[in-house]
Amino acid sequence: MHRKPVLPLPEEVVRRIAAGEVIVRPASVVKELIENSIDAGAKRIRLEIKAGGKNLIRVTDDGIGMNRDDVRQAVARYATSKLSSVDDLTRIQSYGFRGEALASIAAVSRMTIETNTDETQAGTRLEIEGGEIKELAEVAHPQGTTVTVKALFFNLPVRRAFLKSENYEFRMVAEAFRNYAIVFPEIGFELINNERLVVNLPPVGSYRERLLGLFDRKTVEGLVEFQVDNPVLSLHGFFSDPTQVKGFSDVQVVFFNRRPVRNQVVTRAVYDGYGPMPSGGHPNFVVFIQTEPSRLDVNIHPTKQEVRFADERFLFDFVSEAVRKGLGIQRRSQIEDTGLFVQERIIQDGEMPGEFWQLHNSYIFAQVASGYVIVDQHAAHERIIYEELLHRQQEAKPQGLLFPVTLDLSAEEFEAYDRIKVKLRQMGMETKVFSGRTVVVESVPAGSYMGKGEIREFFAELVKTSLEKATVERELAKLFACKGAVKAGQRLTQEEMVSLINRLFACREPYFCPHGRPVIIKITLEDLDRRFGRI
Repeated sequence: MHRKPVLPLPEEVVRRIAAGEVIVRPASVVKELIENSIDAGAKRIRLEIKAGGKNLIRVTDDGIGMNRDDVRQAVARYATSKLSSVDDLTRIQSYGFRGEALASIAAVSRMTIETNTDETQAGTRLEIEGGEIKELAEVAHPQGTTVTVKALFFNLPVRRAFLKSENYEFRMVAEAFRNYAIVFPEIGFELINNERLVVNLPPVGSYRERLLGLFDRKTVEGLVEFQVDNPVLSLHGFFSDPTQVKGFSDVQVVFFNRRPVRNQVVTRAVYDGYGPMPSGGHPNFVVFIQTEPSRLDVNIHPTKQEVRFADERFLFDFVSEAVRKGLGIQRRSQIEDTGLFVQERIIQDGEMPGEFWQLHNSYIFAQVASGYVIVDQHAAHERIIYEELLHRQQEAKPQGLLFPVTLDLSAEEFEAYDRIKVKLRQMGMETKVFSGRTVVVESVPAGSYMGKGEIREFFAELVKTSLEKATVERELAKLFACKGAVKAGQRLTQEEMVSLINRLFACREPYFCPHGRPVIIKITLEDLDRRFGRI
């Protein structure tokens, strides 16, 4: 094997490697451009995307803008207006390196910057492709900056091929957009997707007002707001009232010094503060933490989406205690918290169906020739609904709701709904748009047990579901099955149990639910004889 000399990489390769560390998908571009607009003092920020950001991302702001020299420097690596010495790294208050972000984006796209510092004079237009400047010219532009990014990863086809569906990438973009809209209520935000206005948020005076613009009123009204201060940390946040914790969350986001971040220490501490919750319970929370910049390491991740606090044990204890006190949660005895508290009682005569077949209102016992089977009633009904929806020969029969359900959808939820509303009708859910993002649900698929809570959960889960044309019907059938099936703990009559078992064994695949969990456990007489020592 011949020894090869160690040589420096060509500048073009260096640019692409560096860009790949910072720009991983369209949402990464959106994050960097919105942060630049905020740092520029923008009062309004407009985001336009097409094809989930793969084909177009455009951010327009009314900030201070850049002059011609600034524009040229802004797309050079390691150029910034935000640092002048090493010491500044430990006390930086802005979001980071404008030039570094623009240089990274420019290296993997076709980018145009139009900007002006004074609208009474000509502005500057810079075109750059794959990191190479193509044109620098004058342009008429109001004060502020417009950055247009086209054909992301056009020069990295493998990276572009690994981007996910348009729907998925839009959800990631919308989440990034939403997070900055939450933490900067004083700034107006607009989101336009495929030339359609999705979100229009005017500047408001409080976080709660901004949350009302992003989430349905019931969700926001169910949040408790409080603030806890400490010489080291200050926590201000919104948390689900403990009585309102549900099986899903609409929002869980953490901000350090107004920077949206991922921090598992804070998330675990919030859950610890709530203490034991109903099985599968997930609270909503929006947590704002302020501390000295020197106590944070924001550079542990290239995109600065993760931060590390100097004393994470202290951070955990502080957040957990703040949540507990702020929500007025009383700790139960230690024996209960560890799951050792058990209360038994005698089952009274006549309490179970005439034939000791439903156990704890969750499992159905049925005798078969070789022994007996135990059926998970929820998983069984999931399988039934799934197959009945998927293998029908015509449009599913709707089951009218006694009282139509009115929902105020989030921007992401409405976007997903708008794409597949025709398919929803074909599967038995009849809806209509009342106004804006308010949707009225008038029916659900026949045979399903969907009340207002399940319908609300259905739309919340919709944004997390793959809605590609090839698989949309199967994915929606799973979602209808999950939300429409009888629940564990729901008492069934003898007739309902018999019907459930008969319909289950008429299914093509009765042994597993649509998510792959077992539906049936079979116990043979031989198994029983062996357990009782008969053989």
